[in-house]
Amino acid sequence: MAAAEPLAIGVDVGATKIAAALVNRRGDVLATSRRPTNRQQGTAVVMDTIAALVNELLVQGDTAVTGIGIGSPGLVDPEAGIVREAVNLDWQDVPLAAHIQSRIAADLPVYVHRDAYAEVLGEAYFGAGQDCPNFVYLGIGSGLGGGVIVNGQLVTGADNRASEIGHLSLDTHGRLCNCGLHGCAETVVSGTGVVNQARELLDSGEYPTTLADTADLTSRQIIAAAEKGDGLATAVIQKTACWLGQIIAMYAIILNPRRIVIGGGFGKEAFHLLLPGVRDVLRQRVLRS
Repeated sequence: MAAAEPLAIGVDVGATKIAAALVNRRGDVLATSRRPTNRQQGTAVVMDTIAALVNELLVQGDTAVTGIGIGSPGLVDPEAGIVREAVNLDWQDVPLAAHIQSRIAADLPVYVHRDAYAEVLGEAYFGAGQDCPNFVYLGIGSGLGGGVIVNGQLVTGADNRASEIGHLSLDTHGRLCNCGLHGCAETVVSGTGVVNQARELLDSGEYPTTLADTADLTSRQIIAAAEKGDGLATAVIQKTACWLGQIIAMYAIILNPRRIVIGGGFGKEAFHLLLPGVRDVLRQRVLRS
């Protein structure tokens, strides 16, 4: 009998949801599961949620599963499996790998990396960067993360902090970020940032809109409204595209990548709306050969 194909479990820990997938070595997704992060309930609850997702997929993968990889926001020490700081989760020196190993129903290695690094490597191996040794990845979800591949290698910097683009201050007089700085990129270029922008414009009464400033206002509602021509939602998307264009222009000038890859929940859902504004900014700000 032929040996079972080796499988792995990948986990994406976000500020609002945790998603897990059972995959093979070709990157094919065989099964998925997700749950709310519920970070307000504390670190132990988040760990239990991650472990529950892993255990659910372990049942499906059985003995073919050879390891578990976890992408976490924030600053990560991959060798130690520790999340040094993740402001959106209120984590400080959390031994994520050890926590999960102690909670899962199998004796398997658990690897932890920055979520944006895991995502850019995924694109390099299986996605939009397969044939491109020089590209930039921007993951736009609840927050904003970045990863860079130069000459086929992931750029991590001295302490695995390279391309922490979400906390580049674009406006020192801007909104206060969870990290303590003002005007960080992810306060405007993210699902959360878009909702905050919409709420500010709703308060101003400057634009006609069908949106209401409710507690459960979401970026998806803003995207849907913009697609229908809503004045306020369109203004929010245009402003977000302008900020995103400036970020991409910076990468283009400094790194000269062949490709920019946009991912993340908000990034993928709003891409068609953001692209025209991003292109306008790039035409104005990037030198052409």
